[in-house]
Amino acid sequence: MSFCTKKIFALALAGLMFLLALSVLSRGAEGNPIGSITAIEGEVYLGHEGKPALLEAMLSDPIYLGEHIRTEKQSRVQILFEDESVLNLAENTTIHITEHIYSPEENRRSVVIRILMGRVRGVVGRYFTGPGSRYIISTPTDTIAVEHGRFVVSAAAGRIQ
Repeated sequence: MSFCTKKIFALALAGLMFLLALSVLSRGAEGNPIGSITAIEGEVYLGHEGKPALLEAMLSDPIYLGEHIRTEKQSRVQILFEDESVLNLAENTTIHITEHIYSPEENRRSVVIRILMGRVRGVVGRYFTGPGSRYIISTPTDTIAVEHGRFVVSAAAGRIQ
């Protein structure tokens, strides 16, 4: 490989690394992912606390603590969390993940998800008995505690179902 080819290769690699770093920084996610998108249909957007712009979600995108997730009309998304719980968001749904602590060694999980509007269906697998373990779904008008099993929650202006 000639010197010129090596130089071009090095510049291309540096440019690629810069673009990768820029995409991660522009997303604003901090810490380790707590889940990922396992199915997506239509227009779904992700936003992180403190960042004004929402970014279009893609299959396999990581989900982070503090994430806002929004589905548009005729859109839906499925998220698999590290504790093996699953959330399915129907069309026109917005949620905010405000707390997610998972420590299988301590038999502990503490999750709080705010449904701002829309419909969410979920499956919470294992029951955790460690101190402070909880799985809370809150809406603008009520709060629901889930131990394990399936749940469906719809939140609209002034009412839940």
